[in-house]
Amino acid sequence: MNKIIAAVIFILGVIGLFVLKDVTDDRSTAHTLATSDAKSIRASVKIGVDSWVGYYPLCSRNFKSALRNDGIRSSCEQQTNLEKRFEQLKNGDLQFAVSSVDAYLALGQKTQFSATIIAVIDESKGGDALVAWEDTVSSIDELKTNPNLRVALTPDSPSEHLVRSLAVHFDVQNFQSRGKWLVASDSAEQAEAMLENHQVDAAVLWEPNVTKALQVKGIKKILGTEDTEHLIVDVLLVNRDYAQAHPDIVQQVLQRYFEALDGYRNAPDSLVSELKKNTGLDTTEVQAMLKGVQWATLADNAYDWFSTTSQQISNSEYLIDVIDSSYDILHATKVLDKNPLPDENPYLITNSHFVDQLFTQLVDPKQNRTQTATDVKFATLNDAQWRSLRDVGTLKVRQIPFASSSDQLSMEAKRTLDQAAQDLSHYPNFRILVKGHTGINGDKQANRKLSQERAEAVVRYLSITHSIQDARMQALGVGSDEPLSRLPNESYRAYKYRLPRVELILKARNP
Repeated sequence: MNKIIAAVIFILGVIGLFVLKDVTDDRSTAHTLATSDAKSIRASVKIGVDSWVGYYPLCSRNFKSALRNDGIRSSCEQQTNLEKRFEQLKNGDLQFAVSSVDAYLALGQKTQFSATIIAVIDESKGGDALVAWEDTVSSIDELKTNPNLRVALTPDSPSEHLVRSLAVHFDVQNFQSRGKWLVASDSAEQAEAMLENHQVDAAVLWEPNVTKALQVKGIKKILGTEDTEHLIVDVLLVNRDYAQAHPDIVQQVLQRYFEALDGYRNAPDSLVSELKKNTGLDTTEVQAMLKGVQWATLADNAYDWFSTTSQQISNSEYLIDVIDSSYDILHATKVLDKNPLPDENPYLITNSHFVDQLFTQLVDPKQNRTQTATDVKFATLNDAQWRSLRDVGTLKVRQIPFASSSDQLSMEAKRTLDQAAQDLSHYPNFRILVKGHTGINGDKQANRKLSQERAEAVVRYLSITHSIQDARMQALGVGSDEPLSRLPNESYRAYKYRLPRVELILKARNP
């Protein structure tokens, strides 16, 4: 009995020591907080990022200092693996995270889309590009005809989304799925080295490696995101539970972010100086990086990306359009076999409340917008000037049905052109050669006349229905002079069906 009593006393003593230690630790922690600057910190937030320059304002000293004055401590967690970043976001290890729209759509289902998009951060405008050895690849069309080409890129990055977009919009069959053409790299630096060492024929890079690669004689840019619209868009995500429990902190984080962004827009030299210190790059390299990113301001978010309903500002909902078009690309390239969003509803992963509230508080709705999107104005070119343009690539060729020997567009033809116009909207800087073709039978002169009339009918429809500038387009009928090659084992009937077509060829000035 005495042994049992002694054991009980011993156990109680051990428990007492632990309780006393916890109490002592709590008192010590409380004492430490009460006697330091930490007493003013009421919350801490972690933001999952990577090295893309567009995310820098979220990790900048100005942003962190402003939040600290509000009693919020912020830190950036570098996580290049997006799946792990989304998992940390779901588990609450991160409260915020950044991502491109396509990446969240492709990978977010694994974490039940546990976060919502509360702001558009930026759009790649030259930050990403497909570059290649000029003697091997001079246009996107040459990617279609050489199955032995090798392209270096970083998988599950905006680089791969750019390739997927080209695969769908320009019908590059080789790129419809990952295959031997893809040489995986861990970074843009590695992909650039592979290209310069002739290990690959082309590479998809981001700045400053795009600029570095183009300094090598023989390497040229095939297509960069400076010539795209709403293709690679980066967003800020917040954990749903955290946003619901701490809406005031989310609001404060977003406000201080937009203020930091405005500060850098008003003092660009300070941004260059800070990035030089943080990256070790020189002024030219930093400026090349910055040239490739177009940040979205609070006004841009309210006017265009979310189109906040409380102010009835705009009918544009670019963010929803980007989600929809990203899904179309991911589905066409077999990354997603079906829409991962419940009820296929893109609004389930967006939350405009915080932008709407901030805009209402901070921006006078009667004030004219300071940053507006402007369409490229195309000057009229003569035939010789059109011939001097270089080919960028031919958009996916869709059969545009015409009645026999007619240039009248059918309803089916108009729907087909509506789809083509949607693809064209992603490439607003290029001119469009509308090239008509006929079958190989019949009188050549009559065929050429008919193909010209059909090309002109397409130009008229795109101009009137989709407001594409007349000066941007040229109609050219070549009749039966440029027939397609017959495919292996293709029946003559199927071959004849493919011959009458209208091609939309994107054109640009030579650099």
